[in-house]
Amino acid sequence: MWLRTVGPSRYGGRVTGQIFLATRATVDNWRHLAAVARAYHRNPYLEAERFARTLHRIARGGDPNLGGTGVEVALFGATQITELIEQDGHHWDELLDHFPDLDTLDPDVRRALGALRDGRTDVFEYLAKSFDRLNSGRLSKLLGTLSGIASMIDPDGTRKTLVFDGTKAAPWSVNPKKIPEWRSQLVARLMADETPENTARELPGEELQAMFPGTDPLEAAWLLCGQEADRLSHAKLFYADADTSAVATRKASQPRKAPLSELRVPSPYGMIVFETPIDWSPGFAPLVAASWGREEQGGRVHWWMTHYVHTAGAPPLSAHGFARVAEGDVFADDETYSKDEGAALAVRAVVACWDVITQARVGKAITDVAEERRQPKRLRNDRRRGVVDDGTVRVVTVRGRRPSTLTSRRPGDTGAPSRRYDRGRWWVTEHTRSQCMNPALHQANGCTHEDITILEHPKGPADKPFLNTVHLIQGAG
Repeated sequence: MWLRTVGPSRYGGRVTGQIFLATRATVDNWRHLAAVARAYHRNPYLEAERFARTLHRIARGGDPNLGGTGVEVALFGATQITELIEQDGHHWDELLDHFPDLDTLDPDVRRALGALRDGRTDVFEYLAKSFDRLNSGRLSKLLGTLSGIASMIDPDGTRKTLVFDGTKAAPWSVNPKKIPEWRSQLVARLMADETPENTARELPGEELQAMFPGTDPLEAAWLLCGQEADRLSHAKLFYADADTSAVATRKASQPRKAPLSELRVPSPYGMIVFETPIDWSPGFAPLVAASWGREEQGGRVHWWMTHYVHTAGAPPLSAHGFARVAEGDVFADDETYSKDEGAALAVRAVVACWDVITQARVGKAITDVAEERRQPKRLRNDRRRGVVDDGTVRVVTVRGRRPSTLTSRRPGDTGAPSRRYDRGRWWVTEHTRSQCMNPALHQANGCTHEDITILEHPKGPADKPFLNTVHLIQGAG
């Protein structure tokens, strides 16, 4: 869909051209095509076959729902080129002069390029769609020329995407059986040649250099993508049901009661997906998953953590932020993890999930864990993608849900409340405590403490009905 926009651009300056609203699949296909085109123009002899295959695949591919068809990629690419030309002060004729074989192109392809040069986007769109309908190879030629122009304007692949994503993600829904496939898709995406270039374009250079001091942004992006692919390929998979996510969200609102220990991390490498997304910051997509990986720095154990949010695409999640947590942290100082409270809340929510899952190691378990195993055929596909883990998903559920309704203390009783608790039962609110693991050494400060979650539970005589309210009455004098 083309929209005419007049006014300030989100990227600065004024936008007065045509904007094509693209899906995430369309954006990814264009970025990949532009990356291959850059490689081709740097080394035509070695990259010619790959460039031709890519053009053919994109021209004939795509999905009616997710997007990414050849026509959509052509329209999106045309918008990118037009915006960059306006920003940089280039001229169409100057760029087209770099294509000596332009005169040998099909007349309709030349006509489409001329329409784009003259700002006649309606003609360009009509011709591109006709190329797709006729299935004559013209769409591949058009895509080849557009991506070639893009490689001249953006030779390093560091320019940001200048159009808005026009696709809204479907409502979040997780089938635990799909999590291994999502992980494999993420690993494949991270290992693709174009992903580091896209990462360097999307993330500020100073943020990348802060993660990897002493490296330029593109090199840092390669390191970031490679390390995340390695973490995911080794990750044990977890699925937190709605109750587990809710407990973790409530725990995240306050610091841990005891320092984090390696005992409380479910596995050295892992990935957890939430049934119920966690709202970590107003105005941002909620947290739907997180991955982590163990590392040692300066004699201290750390875990690199990546946060994922819900997006339209396959898989339906994308990396949004990063954090590094360390053994001994209590997560009381938000500045340690992020410049804003929201991202620190996301860190604490993931750590709270670790606490809930691993509580059986230090006390009474509060969750049940069932295993969903990966089919052998699909496991072989994972291996071909470089995934080392066996694909088993650990489905985490909270034990002992509270009854939805309470029984009246005494039917029809509207008298004054009793001072004595033996007249009925009541609920103890969910809370967290720091539990001493060796009370005999507590006085001498030789003990260790662990963060323990106490779920909401009933107290009082088992043969009594529940009190709707408990009133404490203090006598005078």
